[in-house]
Amino acid sequence: MNINKIFQQRESEFRITGESFARKSSLIGILRLALFLVAAVAVVYFANARMIEIVGFITVGFVLVFFPLVKYNNSLNRKRDKAMLQAGFNKDEQLRLELDFDSFDQGSEFSGIDHPYSADLDIFGSNSVFQLLNRTSTGAGRALMAEWLKNLSTVAEMEKRQEAVRELIDEIDWRQEFQANGVHKREEEEQVEILKAWVKSPIQLQQKLHFQLARWISPALALAAIVAFFSFGVSFYWAVLALIVNGFWLRAVLKLAGETTEQTYESMGALKAYRELIAMMETRGFQSGKLQALKEEFVQGQSRASREIRRLQIILDNLQVRANVLHALFNLLFLLDIHWLIAAESWRKRNQEHVIAWFRAINEMEVVTSLAGFAYANPVFVFPTLHKENYMYQAAGLGHPLIPEDSRVSNNFAIAGQGNVHLITGSNMSGKSTFLRTTGVNAILAFIGAPVCAREMEIGRMRVFTSMRNQDNLEENISSFYAELRRIRMLLNIASHEGPGVFYCLDEILKGTNSKDRHNGAAALIRQLSKEKAFGLVSTHDLELGDLAGESKGISNYSFNSSMLDGKINFDYKLKEGLCHSFNASELMKQMGIEL
Repeated sequence: MNINKIFQQRESEFRITGESFARKSSLIGILRLALFLVAAVAVVYFANARMIEIVGFITVGFVLVFFPLVKYNNSLNRKRDKAMLQAGFNKDEQLRLELDFDSFDQGSEFSGIDHPYSADLDIFGSNSVFQLLNRTSTGAGRALMAEWLKNLSTVAEMEKRQEAVRELIDEIDWRQEFQANGVHKREEEEQVEILKAWVKSPIQLQQKLHFQLARWISPALALAAIVAFFSFGVSFYWAVLALIVNGFWLRAVLKLAGETTEQTYESMGALKAYRELIAMMETRGFQSGKLQALKEEFVQGQSRASREIRRLQIILDNLQVRANVLHALFNLLFLLDIHWLIAAESWRKRNQEHVIAWFRAINEMEVVTSLAGFAYANPVFVFPTLHKENYMYQAAGLGHPLIPEDSRVSNNFAIAGQGNVHLITGSNMSGKSTFLRTTGVNAILAFIGAPVCAREMEIGRMRVFTSMRNQDNLEENISSFYAELRRIRMLLNIASHEGPGVFYCLDEILKGTNSKDRHNGAAALIRQLSKEKAFGLVSTHDLELGDLAGESKGISNYSFNSSMLDGKINFDYKLKEGLCHSFNASELMKQMGIEL
């Protein structure tokens, strides 16, 4: 079945399911209201008739029926919301297939002009790779997606990611349920960071013996004094004195209890969402090494992270009800604050080393499921073969994933060897810049473990660098030419440092100066790059640079060409060997009304 039709069908099914839950919820709401009204009328009637036994029976029956209905109604609402979320996910997939990203998170804050490639390759921002890939639900998940897109990992890690993504491609039900369970408010997500800080904060009560003794002995003495008063007529002042002592103990932890409540109160919704995500990972069997390793973060022998988080929820819930009057009375008698604070500290001590790993593992699973969703939506894309050696990039049918399939033109491409340079000449609008971005974007996809927009691809581990969109900066009084020079200096610095080789894409280099300086500077730069720990592509309109190919076997000429037909310029966007033999600037100017 067509992928788009699959998403349409799933959207329809989830929407119908959600609407069904909504109707049931409405009926239960009406039933609850009717039950309340009937019970209220019945209580008033039988109370006026002095039939107290029947009033008691109705009240008990109302409680036994009404509150389970409330619980059932809440369950229906959660199921409704989850179904509608999943309907929305499938609608989003249809929009991605149409490359309609207007409503999608751009991740713009992750970009930066000083990054080696993110701005030039549209990794973030409007109509970006981030929008194409990102299906994460949490703030930390989207940040990790950005981290993967901006940083180079090892070949071993890339292969592990590929294996994990492959395993989850066809698990669309599990992936979208995982995505739905992770959705919660951004405010709650921000509170998770506060919760992480609380988990790592110093232990204060558990190691103090007097608090450990007081939480048991002081309530026992108070309870004994109260029992003695009622049973043996012992003076009530002993009970009062015992409760005053308890009050002093509570006063000693008042500040800590308030701080703990404040730090954890807002995080409960996100904590519940994370627990559901963890439970999904704990109960699923995985085959790939990476997914098994992520699961092992949550399952240590008989201990399960989801149970530990459930225990923490219970502890924090009990700390949250401190303002309740009834709770205050029990707190004064049994020192509940101290019990729950020590329980919270015991939890922190037991799980402090694991909590950050839990959150990180969930976020990694979010990114892996995002890439699997991308692979599922693009079944013609392939996983590249990854090599440890540098200076190798070979692809067949290489295209840009952000160009619609029906208008995408793919090319075969190969470059290998340290110092090798492909000079690409071509007429205006012939496809040079798009091709440079195509090679860069697909390299990044390969390095994060995703499939690439190609029929075949082999690539070595390498750093990617681009210089394509150098603009004036009025605030820093920097011209576009100087901005480009700074960019080139950055490339030379990167290439001179230890690490994998650099694959660079330089578009129309030194375009901000006169033609003679431009030619001399570009020629000097190309000669210098051919001696560095780098290789890559340089696009230019300067045909004379093509003469450099005669100086070195590592410098080759390629081009994009255009043709004229019935007064119109035609482009085939196909990469060809050799220098460009057709230019169209004059014709374009004529068509714009410029008299030459």
